[in-house]
Formats: sequence, C-alpha cells, structure tokens
Amino acid sequence: MSQPALDAPLHCPHFGRCGGCSLLDVPIADQLQGKYRRARDLLAPFLEGVEPAISLPPHPPRHDRTSILYPARWQHGRLELGIYRTGTHDVEPIGDCRIQHKTLTRLAVQATEVMRNLNLPAYDETTGRGLVRAFRARVMPGSNELLLGVVVTRADFSERVRLGKDLWAITRDLRDEQGRPVTCVGVVGNVNAAPGNVLLGADSEPMRGDLWQTDTVAGLRLRVSFGSFYQQNRHADAILFRPALAMLGDVKGLRVVDGYGGVGAFGLRLRRAGAAQVTIVESSPSACDDARANLAANALAGDEVREQPFGSAPLPACDLLVADPPRAGLMAPGANAVLAASPARVLLVSCALESLARDLPLLTARYRVTALRLCDLFPHTEHVEAVTLLERR
Repeated sequence: MSQPALDAPLHCPHFGRCGGCSLLDVPIADQLQGKYRRARDLLAPFLEGVEPAISLPPHPPRHDRTSILYPARWQHGRLELGIYRTGTHDVEPIGDCRIQHKTLTRLAVQATEVMRNLNLPAYDETTGRGLVRAFRARVMPGSNELLLGVVVTRADFSERVRLGKDLWAITRDLRDEQGRPVTCVGVVGNVNAAPGNVLLGADSEPMRGDLWQTDTVAGLRLRVSFGSFYQQNRHADAILFRPALAMLGDVKGLRVVDGYGGVGAFGLRLRRAGAAQVTIVESSPSACDDARANLAANALAGDEVREQPFGSAPLPACDLLVADPPRAGLMAPGANAVLAASPARVLLVSCALESLARDLPLLTARYRVTALRLCDLFPHTEHVEAVTLLERR
C-alpha cells in the first residue's frame, strides 16, 4: 500500500467528548495503514491473492463532511443541538469542527439560537414530549446548494411560519472557504411522530423554498430530496465513484441492475459511461422520486426505477449488478437476490468491513473476488467503505 504524505494530527476543542470522530489525534497515514491491515486480516479468507487497494482523498482530509443531522436535547435548562457524546444520548454542542463543512457548523449554532428565541421545546425520547427532534443541513459539493430543515413531532405548531422565515434568514450571504456563495434552496419541516430515538421521519413539507437540492457532478445533474440518502464526503466522486467505475472497465452495452440505488448515483454514472440499460431498485419513496427525476433531467430514456426492497422480488436479467446496501450489508435476502439474478459480475459497495465479511461467505461459492478497494469516506473515524468486484466462477 502506498502512503500519502504524512499529515499532522488535528486538534479540536470537542475531541474526546464528541462521538463524531475518534482518530483525530492520529496522523492520516497511520489511520489508513490501520484500516488497510484490518481489511486484509478480516477478509483474507476471501481474497485468494487479491491485494486491497485504497483510494486516497485529493487533499488532506478536513472539513469534508457535507451533511449534518444533529439531535436536539433539553440540557441545562435550554434546547441544545449537537453530536451525541461518546457512548451516550447527551449532545455535545458543536462550536468548532475539523471534519464537517464550516458553513454547516456555523449554521447549526445560529439555528440553535433561532429555536431558543422561539421557545421551542426539545423532544424527550423517554417521555415522548416535546417538539424538536433534530436539525439537518446539507451542502452539495458541486453546486454549493444548501438544504436545511427541522425534524418535529407534529406538522402543525404555532411557530412554524416564523421558524421557516428565521431559518431562511440565517442563510443569507453564506460563503464557503473559497469565498464562493452557498445558496439556500429550501427550508424543510420533517415530521416524525413515532416514539423512540429514530430521528428522521418519512413525511416532509417545505416551510420555505424546495424539498430538494441539486448536485452537479460527473456531467450529471442529481436531485436529492431532504429525506434521500447521498454520500456526505465532498470528494466522494474521486474517492468512491470514479475508482469503482475504473474497476469495472468498459461497460458499453451492458444491462445493469443498481441495487439499493438511491437517487441513481451509480446507475446514472454507468449509463453515462455507455451501459445499455439500468434498472434502479430502491425502497425509499423519496429516493425513487429523485431517481425518476434524475433519469428525465439527464435525458436517459429506457431505464426503470423499481420501488421495492432489494430481494423482495426477482430482478431483471443483467450483466452487471451493483449493490450498495446500508451498514448491515446484503444479509441473506439480498445475497439470495444476487445469486438468483446470477450476473457475470457484481460490484458490492459495503459501508462496513464487518458486514462485508458476513456477506462474502454467502456469495463466494458462486463468485470469486477479483478486486477490493478501500474508500476512506470517513477520515478520522474507524469506518471505511469497501468496493469489492466479484466475478462468476
């Protein structure tokens, strides 16, 4: 494994209390070596001589996280927004951060003041009382569009109009570290009335502006709604998507299934690279709406979006299957769907090495690993994504 130039450890006033990062005091080269060794040791039985590669960020990683989801808590007699403290559901209010976009850190501090001025009560997951569950904001790296919103326990509350107006006001005249304008396109109210500690709900309504924002990347325009997943590292195209497509080589004329396809981030890139047809399989209604809009916006005809859980129904015939499951991995239903479709190649994108180690035994009787690449989308934490290319035996 080739090492990047050694980068000095970073310092943060919240480090050690905040659960957002755990390796900030470790040089990035040492972090990457540790992730490489863990992957090699954990996955050795499946690699058959394949040496893991690693995707390095184009710059030393800092301020790269483009999305925040801060839970709200009532602490010390007032509402607080922040990141859970390590091992607890108490929040650490964040005034400075080395891993997330500086604009998001500033916005969250101002949003806290907006909610306090309106005397909005924070939700208590123990009693089920209160209004504000979380604050979310995301900046698109390609377009610099900003979308933000509040997760609340009910749609109708007397301060709703004022809240939307005041949150919109704090987004005026925002600029990123390079001095470029950051443009707010919407303030959203997301409703989650269910008991417990899950933050996001299924229903969103605009308080001001739109329910979605648009990124521009790889020659594509990608719409992403408030409730839809999107990779949250500003260098995701360089660290994940471009290396993954390079692993695949020529895809011209291939029939592709994009499993757990979200807004179409992989599928649209593959179509742009020459794939003949893409079927996006996704269970999130908002992501499916985005994927359909993205196919239309990028003039890609003849493709399909299937709104269903991956593995709940037979997949169409395909030459290549891309699967990008959540952190738990494919598990048996997803792996069985892959085996039933029996494509010549599978590109498996894993959010955790542990889930990849559970998934590979389900696949390697029929497939062999031909390449493995680690994608460090979560620097300064123990997490690392892995892209595995499997070919039918």
